[in-house]
Amino acid sequence: MTHGSGRFFEAIAGRYDRVYALSADESRRRMARVVQGLPPAPARVLDLGVGTGRELTALLDAGYAPTGVDVSPAMLARCARRARPVPLFEADFWQLPLPFDDGSFDAALALHGTLAHPPDDGAMARLAQDLARVVRPGGIFLAEIPSLQWLHALPPAPPPAGDRPVHRTGERTCRLEDRVVDAHVDARLLGEADWHAALSPAWHARIEAIDELEWLVIAVRNESR
Repeated sequence: MTHGSGRFFEAIAGRYDRVYALSADESRRRMARVVQGLPPAPARVLDLGVGTGRELTALLDAGYAPTGVDVSPAMLARCARRARPVPLFEADFWQLPLPFDDGSFDAALALHGTLAHPPDDGAMARLAQDLARVVRPGGIFLAEIPSLQWLHALPPAPPPAGDRPVHRTGERTCRLEDRVVDAHVDARLLGEADWHAALSPAWHARIEAIDELEWLVIAVRNESR
């Protein structure tokens, strides 16, 4: 069994677009909402966990200048083959500092539950503070995150059937397995109060329900920070 989020995403890279990715219609709907929350184009946008780059088309079509970062070389290789290449960086964004200069971006994105796999309880707060360094004052941070309602609805043990079972492992944790590639990744979710605490004082945040299973974090970089 392969362990660790980086190794998991490396293992599933060849399956991601076929098995894990959202439908084209759902992706367009979600990206329309994301683009609506960004600063005006041509803003510089950091895409955390860019993966195979499925959301880049929407950003480029809207006139943005995206830069992608991902821990998986295999994911980035697929991303780099897209028709309109963008700057890509291989890096684990939980290992700080981020490989960018101060004020490099007008916004940062973390889509599709990218931030659900922090290595420890304090990791999100550390990442938020470094994002405040690389995003200009007044810039935007958007993150799609699983809700606690989703977590609490999961079974407490892995189902016997299915190639991608998910089960709850604790009050705030769960595990996703991919039985085809024999890999798993652990998730650690935050509640609304935890998100506000992690983003403070550098970010002023609000959390909206996308639906009963997912939240959207919308944060503005404080001017005085």
